[in-house]
Amino acid sequence: MKLSSMTSAAFNQNPSRAKKEADKQPLVITEHGEASYVLVTYADFTMNWTKSKTLLDALADRSPDSGKDFEPERVDFSGRDVAF
Repeated sequence: MKLSSMTSAAFNQNPSRAKKEADKQPLVITEHGEASYVLVTYADFTMNWTKSKTLLDALADRSPDSGKDFEPERVDFSGRDVAF
């Protein structure tokens, strides 16, 4: 997921610019160089953070910019004794 960032001073001086940025993608607001807050649209908030997803919902998410690539670790069974 791509994020924008803005300092808290810039946010205080121009909140309408912050809202325009948040319409495109989540906006990280920083204080003293550290991320402090995230501004997102209400639609993004309700879709991603208000309800827990089932495994089926997470796997069925086909949004192209979801940034949720599934790359499981490779399993190595060498050195393990398995009795059958």
